[in-house]
Amino acid sequence: MPDPVTGQEKEIEKVTEELNQKMTEAPEELTSSVTRLTDLLETVGAPDVPPQEREGVIESAQDIAAALDVINDPGTPAEVREKLIGVVKRMISALDAVSDPSVPAEERAVTILTVQRCTSVLDLIGASGTPQEPREHLVNSINQVYQVLVPDEGSYPGESSAKRGSSAARQPRQDAATIGVALETTGRSETSEGNRIGLAQTADEASSSLQDSSDPTVSDEDREEARREADEQLARLNEQLKKVALAQGLPDAPLGESAEVCTNAIFASVSERSLTQALEEMIPARWNSEGVKDYWKARESGSDALDVQAQLQNNTYDNAPIEVAQLITGLDHVVPADQLFGTVGVPGLHCLQSARHLDRQGVEAETWLQMAEEEA
Repeated sequence: MPDPVTGQEKEIEKVTEELNQKMTEAPEELTSSVTRLTDLLETVGAPDVPPQEREGVIESAQDIAAALDVINDPGTPAEVREKLIGVVKRMISALDAVSDPSVPAEERAVTILTVQRCTSVLDLIGASGTPQEPREHLVNSINQVYQVLVPDEGSYPGESSAKRGSSAARQPRQDAATIGVALETTGRSETSEGNRIGLAQTADEASSSLQDSSDPTVSDEDREEARREADEQLARLNEQLKKVALAQGLPDAPLGESAEVCTNAIFASVSERSLTQALEEMIPARWNSEGVKDYWKARESGSDALDVQAQLQNNTYDNAPIEVAQLITGLDHVVPADQLFGTVGVPGLHCLQSARHLDRQGVEAETWLQMAEEEA
């Protein structure tokens, strides 16, 4: 598997050139934000940046570059243009906020991933055929997720990494990531109009409650009530995501293909800390001794293994084959079925399909197999 840096460097050059060209026609209020985004693209080009993070910033920049076409189009309604400008500025601000080296790695990763999922619906927000109601829900959701990701931009330098990396601090960001999955699913072409409206509405409600539960200016009692509401709405959102995905049916894909799609979706969505704990017995000893910085990609390698590439803590890249049966059963414990679609979205169907294939070989991926059998 090739080193990802070279290919990503070319993508950075291309999208940076595109942003610089479109910025000349963009509203003046976007100039500083887009300039900052091109600076961030240069920063993530450094070889020590995890490739998942680099990819997230690149894809967000590509989505923003496409949104600039709509913003710059004189035929775009003024209200839509203003909403897009506001969302673009906030998403760039969120990326900027976690670019500081003092930000914990896990916080940076989940923020970039959530921004990437939010910017994936910029085209839907700007599309002339999008009804007003879902557009409003999408814009509200992104703005509210931003407030969760960046509650106080000025607080970063003075807040300790230990406090920001605590489980209590991580939970709102993880919940924001689930809302990001819902937004991304809303924007998928195979999502029906009815499901699109339903997901957008629940995402709006959940992100509003989540924002309120993180607001330090309100009373503890109000925050607790908002947290309870957020938990209920997030549970409903998870059920909607499951329903929307399962309505498509399991993919007609062989084991190797399904395992590859499933594994890559989880690599992109789950912290390295959780992955390393689950995969410790499967990965090479040199990975354990050096430490894994980023599980990057898995590719089908024969009928019973995936070739996994990781960035190690010394910033070198290494590949190793891992048996599909081991990998899938291990990942089933990392993201059990009741969390699957809220964590990775529609690609979770490939995890269920992998479990079905393995069951025929006498290998059981417990929770995924159970869900696959229930929905068969």
